[in-house]
Amino acid sequence: MDSKHISPKRRGVNRREFLGSIAAAAVAAPLAGEASASSVPPALPRAQLFPPEIKSSGRNAGIMAPPAAGTTIQARVDHTSGIPLGGIGTGGVEIRPDGYFADWLIFNLGGWAGGINQPNPNMDSSALAFYLWVKSPNGKPQMRRLGVRPDQHDLYSYAWLKSVQGVDFNAQFPIARLNYLDDSLPVEVSAIAFSPFVPHDARTSGTPGFSMTFRVKNHSDRPVDVSLLGSLRNPLAWGDPDRALTNTVTNTGSEAYLTYRTAADTPRKATLGSMSFSVSGGKPSWIAGEYGDYLGHGSWVRSELGATVESYLMDFRPAGVLPCASGSQSPSALLKLTDAEIEALGAADREELVDRMKQFSFALAVWHRMEAVEPEALKTGAGQVSYLKEVRERIILRAGKDRSKQDWGNGALCSSLTLQPGEEREIRFSLAWYFPNHVSSKGTVLGHMYENWFKDAEDVAGFLQINHADLYQRTADFAETLHDTTLDPAFPAAWAGQLTTLVKSTWWDKNGEFAVWEGLGCCGFDTTDITYQGSFNILALFPELQKGQMEMASKFQRADGRVPHFFTPDFTSVDGGFDRVDMNPQFVMLVCRDYLWTGDKEYLRRMWPHINAAILSTGLLDSDMDGLPDTNTRLNTYDNWNFFGIPSYIASLWIGSLRAGIRMAQDLGENKQADDWSRVLKLAVGSFDKKLWNGEYFSLWVDGDRRDECCMTDQVDGEWFTNLMGIGHSLPRERVLAALRAVVSHNFSPDDGLINASYPAGRKPNYSAYMNPQAMAPWTGIEYAIASMLMDYGMAEEGRNVVRAVHDRYARAGQSWNHVECGSHYYRAMSSWAILLGSTGFKLDMPRQSLTISPVYDQDRMRAPWVASTAWGNFTQTPRRLDIGCLGGSLDLKELRVKLPADGLKVRLNNRLLKSKSTAEDGIAVVQLEAAFTFKAGDALVIA
Repeated sequence: MDSKHISPKRRGVNRREFLGSIAAAAVAAPLAGEASASSVPPALPRAQLFPPEIKSSGRNAGIMAPPAAGTTIQARVDHTSGIPLGGIGTGGVEIRPDGYFADWLIFNLGGWAGGINQPNPNMDSSALAFYLWVKSPNGKPQMRRLGVRPDQHDLYSYAWLKSVQGVDFNAQFPIARLNYLDDSLPVEVSAIAFSPFVPHDARTSGTPGFSMTFRVKNHSDRPVDVSLLGSLRNPLAWGDPDRALTNTVTNTGSEAYLTYRTAADTPRKATLGSMSFSVSGGKPSWIAGEYGDYLGHGSWVRSELGATVESYLMDFRPAGVLPCASGSQSPSALLKLTDAEIEALGAADREELVDRMKQFSFALAVWHRMEAVEPEALKTGAGQVSYLKEVRERIILRAGKDRSKQDWGNGALCSSLTLQPGEEREIRFSLAWYFPNHVSSKGTVLGHMYENWFKDAEDVAGFLQINHADLYQRTADFAETLHDTTLDPAFPAAWAGQLTTLVKSTWWDKNGEFAVWEGLGCCGFDTTDITYQGSFNILALFPELQKGQMEMASKFQRADGRVPHFFTPDFTSVDGGFDRVDMNPQFVMLVCRDYLWTGDKEYLRRMWPHINAAILSTGLLDSDMDGLPDTNTRLNTYDNWNFFGIPSYIASLWIGSLRAGIRMAQDLGENKQADDWSRVLKLAVGSFDKKLWNGEYFSLWVDGDRRDECCMTDQVDGEWFTNLMGIGHSLPRERVLAALRAVVSHNFSPDDGLINASYPAGRKPNYSAYMNPQAMAPWTGIEYAIASMLMDYGMAEEGRNVVRAVHDRYARAGQSWNHVECGSHYYRAMSSWAILLGSTGFKLDMPRQSLTISPVYDQDRMRAPWVASTAWGNFTQTPRRLDIGCLGGSLDLKELRVKLPADGLKVRLNNRLLKSKSTAEDGIAVVQLEAAFTFKAGDALVIA
C-alpha cells in the first residue's frame, strides 16, 4: 500500500452537524420522520423503491384470502438490476436485491471496451459470495449464505448451508443497504455497500473499488462466536494457457489484504492487472489461492482414503476460521513427481515437500483427514509418501494429467470475533481492481484515468480501507441529501436512481477524456442528441467532465458547421451521422447551459467559433427565409421516424438555439451577432405560430400544402430547454401551455406512460408516423424531460403523474436502475435530473451571480436538495420563508429569485443581515444584494 494516499481534503461539512444548526435557526418545528443523527442514515420508506402493489414484504389489501390448507407463496418479480459499485470510468459490479453480485464490467472486454475478441471471465453470482457462521456456547455451528438465490444451493451434500430467509434491500445511490432476515439465528446481520461518490470531486468518485461493511448484533442472552467469510474468484489472465498467477496476503494486524497479480505474457491483455480483497474488524484468516472447485461446493473424491466431498466450506464449518493457507502460486507446478519419484525422495526433501503442500488448503484438509484417522502414520516416511500421493491425485483431478487446466487462483478471507449479549460489531470487506490494458477495437491504447492515481489494486484497497470513514461520510451525506425531500417518493428515486449510469456506462481514459455510452456497449459515446437530455447531472456534479465532452465533440465539427453524432469505437473517430438536423441547435443550447451554470467565460470563448458555425449551418436550411428550417429536416434522434418540411420539434430547437446564441453573444460583447440573431428569432417565432399551430397544438410538420397532425410529445422541446436553464421561453406562454395540455391529453395514461406521439381522434394519419414504433413508445428520457417541463410551466400534477408512471413501470419489470431505449442503461434516461430542477424551480445564472429557487409544489413546508456546479445543499420552503443550507463547495451570489411575497423581504446569512432590495416579477420576488457574497459549506441563508 502506498502511504501517500491520505484522507482526501474535505470540501464540505458534516451534514448531520450542519442540520443541527439549521434546525436551531428554523422557526418551524422539524417534520416528523426527519433524518436521524445516528451514524447510519435511516433506510428509505419502501414506497420510494417499490410501489405498494409490488413492495417486497407485507400484505396487499384486497387480494383473495389463501385457502385453509396447502402452501401459499406470493411470487414477486426477479429484480435484474441493482446498485452498481465502482467509480466513474472504472467499470463496476452490481449488487442486486437478492444480495448477490452480477454484471461484472471491470474488465476491458465486450461492449464495455469496443468488442475486443477475448473471452469474458466467468464471474457469475458465485464469483463473490459472503457467508455467516455463528456458534453459541455448547451449540452447533450455523452457517448461512448472505443472499437468496436458489441456484446457489446444494441440498444433497450441504443441507446445513442454507440461505437466509430473506433480504430487505434499500437503495440510495450510490449506497445499498441490506438487512438479512433469519429468525433462526442468535444474531442480526445487515450490510452497507458503497463506492465513493462525492459531488465536485471526480477524482474520489473515480475510485475503482467498493466497500461492504457488515454489522452483526447479538440479540441473545449468551456470548456468540461470529465469523464472516468472503470468497472471490480470480479472473486475471482469463483464457490464457499459462495464467502465471501470484496471490499474496498482507496482514497488517488491523486489516488483511488478499491481492491477485499475474505475470502472464500474452497478446490478450484485457484481464491483465490486479485485484485486491481486504477485510478488517475482527481476527483475520485466509486462503491465499485455491482450485476453483475446492473454493466452492467442492467435488466428490474417491481414493485410497475412501469417498468424500472436499470443499473449503466443509473444512470451515466446524471451527469458523480459514486455515491461513498462504500458498501463493499454483501447486500444479510444485508436485509433478510420479509415484515412483515420490517414493524415492529422501527424508528431508519429502518433509520439505509435505510442508510446501500444507500451504494449500485442499492439501491441508487431506493432512487433517489422515491425521484424524491415523495420526501416527503421518510421522513415518510411508505415511508421508501416502499423503503426497493423495495430494498428487487431487492435483491431477483439478488440473488435469498434463497440469494445464488453469483453474487455480481463487481465494477467501474471513474475520472472526465474539459478541457479548447485546453487543454489535462491524466487519468490513473491500474489493479493488486495476486493469490498465484498456485498448479499443481500433488498437488505440486508452487506459484508465485511475492509473494516474494508483499503482495497483492493493494501493486502491489501502485507500478504501484507510480513508473509509471519510469516504463513507462524504458519500452518505450526499446520498441522504438527495433523498431528503417532502416531494413524491418517485422523484428522488428518479433523479438519484439514474446516476447509476455514471458508473455503468462511462469511459474516462488515462489522458482525461470522458464520455458516456449512449446505451451500454451500444451505438457510441457522447451522442450529441442524447447528451442534450442526459447531461444535466454530469454538469451539476462534475462540470469539468461535461465541458470536456463538449470540447471533445467540437474538435470533430465538420467544415460546414455540422456537429458529430457520436464517437465510435473510441474517442479518436466519429460516425457519419452529421445529417441529423436536431444536433446543431442542441449543441448550441448545451454550451449555453454549461456556461450559465459554471460562469466559465473562457470555455465560452473557446466554443464560440463552433457555436457560430453550428447556427449558420442550421440557418442554411431555411429556403423561403421565413426564419424556420424547411429543407433536409428528415433525420433526427427519432432515427426510424422521418420528418418533412418544417417539423415543430426541429423548428422549436432552432428557436431555442437562437435564444441561447443571443445570450452568449451578448455576454461576449458580440452585439452585431446578437442583433442579427434577434431579428431571425422574431421572424421564426411568428412563422412557427402561423404555420404550425392547428388550434389545439403544433402540428408534427408542415411541408407546403401538406400537413401531419400527429401530436408529438416533443413538439416544443426547445422551450423546455431554454426555460429550464433559466433564459426563458420564446413562444407565447399560453401556446406552450395549450400544447402541453394536448400532449398530456392525447399521449399519456398511467398504463402507457407518456408515449412519443399519437393521432388524436379525427386527425388524419400519415404513414411516416402512424403505427411507427418510435412514435408509439415511451422513452423515459423524453418522459422525464417533458415531466420536468410540465412542472416548470406550472402543470405540477401532470408532471408528477408522468414520473409515477415511469417509476411503476420499471419497478414492476424489476429494472428500476436499468432504463432501456437503444441498449440498456440508456444515457437519455439521465434526464431524470431535470425532475429535480423542474420541481424546485432551481435555475442558475453564474455570470450574473443569480440563483432561482421557485418550487412548483405548494406545501406548507417543502424540503428538497439543490446541486449547483460548484456547491450543493438543501432548502426548506414555507409560505413566508426560505431556508437554504450549503453542505459542500461554494457559490458567489448577488441576486436571489424566490417564490415569496416581495414586500419586506430580508436576507440573513448566518444570522447576519445583508443589505438588499426586493421587487416582484412574474409571481416571484427578485432580491438584489447590495454586494455579492460567497455562500459556502456550513452557511445558512434565510430569506423571509
